[in-house]
Amino acid sequence: MLKNFTLLYVEDNEATITAFIGAFQEYFKTIFVARNGEEGLTLFETSRPDIVLSDLQMPKMGGLEMIARMREISPHLPIIINSAFSDTHLLLKSITLHVDDYILKPTDPQLLLQAFEKVARVLNLEKSLARSHRMMQTIIDEIPDPIMYIELDLSVSMMNQAAKELGGEEVNALIPKCYKISNTTSGACAEGSPLCPIEHVSKTKKPSTQRHEHTDKKGKKHHIDVDARPIFDSEGAVVAYLEIRRDISNYLDVQNQLLHKTKKLTHISMHDSLTHLPNRRLLADRINHAIDRKTRSGGKFAIFFIDLDHFKEINDTLGHLMGDQLLVHVAKRIRQMTRKGDTVARNGGDEFVLLIDDGISKAHFTTVAEKILQLFKAPFHIHGEEVLSACSIGISIFPQDGETAETLLNHADIAMYASKEAGRQQFAFYSPEIV
Repeated sequence: MLKNFTLLYVEDNEATITAFIGAFQEYFKTIFVARNGEEGLTLFETSRPDIVLSDLQMPKMGGLEMIARMREISPHLPIIINSAFSDTHLLLKSITLHVDDYILKPTDPQLLLQAFEKVARVLNLEKSLARSHRMMQTIIDEIPDPIMYIELDLSVSMMNQAAKELGGEEVNALIPKCYKISNTTSGACAEGSPLCPIEHVSKTKKPSTQRHEHTDKKGKKHHIDVDARPIFDSEGAVVAYLEIRRDISNYLDVQNQLLHKTKKLTHISMHDSLTHLPNRRLLADRINHAIDRKTRSGGKFAIFFIDLDHFKEINDTLGHLMGDQLLVHVAKRIRQMTRKGDTVARNGGDEFVLLIDDGISKAHFTTVAEKILQLFKAPFHIHGEEVLSACSIGISIFPQDGETAETLLNHADIAMYASKEAGRQQFAFYSPEIV
């Protein structure tokens, strides 16, 4: 057990030195011998022994003065006194210097060996703990998220490299506080903050995660998930906290981008690419919602099936690009005359569908149809040209003309063809007689 350690033996009696070397040389890796306090202090500074064994009464510098100066350099150095003096003053002084043992002369070799072995066990435990600490430090330094082992007084006794890189005002302090390690300028886990997860853990003894918005010294905002967990002793008492910080800013950015793309794709799937009006799919959904509302609360709504008159001739004479622009302008005019709760949709080709919600009577729907026809009185100005157009309208009313979206659209389509057959540029309500 002692073979891995070096010993500094400070003794001024040559016979005692010879006897000690003969008895203990085989136990230690190396024994350094000093014959007075000054020599002992010099050997200590140059050789840095693991253990010191010293007499008290020596020339040039006494043992207690030498030990006091050693303690200034190495507070935890194992030191054993081997002296013939046993008065109370020396014992109390030795205690204040935190010596590990006090062996009286004449020396009992077995008692001295037991003292050495006791010190060696402590040294081995300390070395084992130091190795474990280094190994743990190496492991947590490989983890990219800041990790801190926090004592009950919020001081940090261990942190990884990522935590040190936060660059807070106390990150290099001997005993830093956890709330002063982050380099944030606002939104940080300040002392007493209601968002401090440590505060929650101390009260509940359960893990807690809080999301903070931090602003670093460069003014950049970061979204941080601060996860804190209790560390328990064998009796279930909280003795410390483990805190892990995760910067989820990039994750949230990607999430927001995906949400934006999802909304964009949803919009594309539900809208006409030319006019940006709702398409058939969204129209059917709006009609079904209207049916559900009116079924619960009562009331009417109407479906207007609008078809442009002679649209094929415009395509043939002016070209398809001009025809597409006409559809865009028509969509814009119809949308401008509708209310917020109404829906204007492109059904395909030159067909538009208008859902008028909350209509109170057939007379109200007649007024709407007349306004739509009036929209086409003024020419459409497209690429510097005036384009004249007109439309025919068919109208079906819920619930009298159907109770499903498919039926209402079909009956409005039938009424629209009836208005075309009657001469175009007019509207017609659905009735069984026109079929």
